[in-house]
Amino acid sequence: MMDSSTHSGGSLARIIFKNTAFVTAGNLILRGLNFLFMVLVVRTLGDARFGQYSVVLAFVGLFQVFAELGISQFVMREAARDKANVLRYFWNLVLLRLLLAVLGIIGITLAGSRAGYSEEIILGIFLYTTTFLLAAFESPLFDLFQAYEKMKEASLLVIIGQIAFITFGAIFLLSGLSYFWLIVASLISFLPRIALGFWMAVRQRMLPPVFSIQPRLWLDMIRSGFPFGIITLTMTIDTSIDTLILKSLESDQVVGWYNVAHNFIFSLLSITRGFRTAIVPSLARTYNGDATTVREWFYRSVKFSWLFSIPVAVGGMMIATPLILFLYDQTFIPAGPLLQVFIWDYPLRMYTSLCGQMATVIQAEKQAARINIINAIANVILNFIFIPQYGMMGAAVVSVATDAISAIQFYFLMRLHLKPRSTLPDFLRILAASAVMGGVVWLANDLHVIISVAIGAVVFVICAGLFRVLDATEWEWMKKALHLAHRAARDRLQAGNGK
Repeated sequence: MMDSSTHSGGSLARIIFKNTAFVTAGNLILRGLNFLFMVLVVRTLGDARFGQYSVVLAFVGLFQVFAELGISQFVMREAARDKANVLRYFWNLVLLRLLLAVLGIIGITLAGSRAGYSEEIILGIFLYTTTFLLAAFESPLFDLFQAYEKMKEASLLVIIGQIAFITFGAIFLLSGLSYFWLIVASLISFLPRIALGFWMAVRQRMLPPVFSIQPRLWLDMIRSGFPFGIITLTMTIDTSIDTLILKSLESDQVVGWYNVAHNFIFSLLSITRGFRTAIVPSLARTYNGDATTVREWFYRSVKFSWLFSIPVAVGGMMIATPLILFLYDQTFIPAGPLLQVFIWDYPLRMYTSLCGQMATVIQAEKQAARINIINAIANVILNFIFIPQYGMMGAAVVSVATDAISAIQFYFLMRLHLKPRSTLPDFLRILAASAVMGGVVWLANDLHVIISVAIGAVVFVICAGLFRVLDATEWEWMKKALHLAHRAARDRLQAGNGK
């Protein structure tokens, strides 16, 4: 494997584009299927039952980090820098996560009981925490493929898992079963991922040749993973605490409406997850020998995040309520005004997520943890103030406001470490193109929502060209990325036909 110092900008671009293409080509259609499946979940469960399901996911998610403590992220980064670290950490990571999983199952279930939830929700919490045991095997395998920059294999694990979850989840829902069975579907989805992951790792001789356990490494792993664990904990507080506070003050229906709008943003974020996943191992290896290249990648990545997220925020604000009605039904109309607010979380979370990944690359995870701690504290305090007074709308405003606080802090952190070029001129051009698009969408609000979206997309592309949003280098990148994505999709199709 090349040393970081040997990477030219072109070879690094090819690696990242190739990895992104594999992830995106494999996942884009599946993301769409997953989104449609969640629409089925909401429609089938209804607002109240979906609210209960959301509480289970939020409560377990809030404490999930204690079953992992950030050690997986630490091991993945260390393995990306030196593949010899895979031999050193892999089986220790599996066993340590198994021990933490057992403690997590007991502790989180007891916490749910002490929180005063119904027996039904407590049972759901227990079932969901049992996924920690299977994740103790699956997550290290995923990290292993990422560390070796085997994004094709990592993407395949995600695809297999999502297909299994969607398939069994849909069967259970259409059979009239409760949301407990969605959790069972989640458990089932781990099994093919683990089996396939071990098979691919053994076939490619990526696993350590000897089963070696070194308990003396565990304390160092926990200590080194602690900043990553803090980042994960604070991010889960940011995404879960609002749902849990709403549950304590409002009905299950309100929680359901709120999470329909809230989850819509996370569905959008999942579309670009492939790129954020692909850049970390490549740039982490490059940073020590060529910080200038990493700086340029960060600048371009921020610009592309604005390019995708700002027009979605502007257009989404215009069509929020018609979109909710199109996807669901009259029962969920209260989610429309919420989505008008939440949609502005999309560009903010795109930016903070990218900066969080870059913090790992430049070894600034402690500073990133500090930012996330401040954001989590602000989130908790403001939610306790605004939710009792303004209900779910107060929670939505707090979510956007605290992510804005986080974005400002990450801006200064990146300026300190990377000193990238300013994206303000690009931001203003993208905002101008989005404003024109938003005006056209508003004028077309009597049309069907799908037609409005199509018109908005065409207008934005035209305006982006007129305002010269992309330079020659970025047009070349776009062409290269599209070419690699097409080739990756073709290769997958040919492989499927060969079978």
